[in-house]
Amino acid sequence: MDVEDARLGMKVRVQLDYRKPHRQGALGTIRKHYGTRYYTAFEVLFPDGKSELFWEHQLEEAKEPSSRPKQRWVFW
Repeated sequence: MDVEDARLGMKVRVQLDYRKPHRQGALGTIRKHYGTRYYTAFEVLFPDGKSELFWEHQLEEAKEPSSRPKQRWVFW
């Protein structure tokens, strides 16, 4: 995730290789950010009411699922 793209209230997903298994792939919302653009930590609030600090490389933007069903193409 790019620090320039991160903003408060943004939905994020914790990377799958994160050291705490219960947070791997978890969805949360950026609540605060600390540091500079070269060394930034993000406080992420999770649905369980707990928050945790993450480095930029530990997060990715959570893409909203499309409301349209996916079309599948079948070739015979």
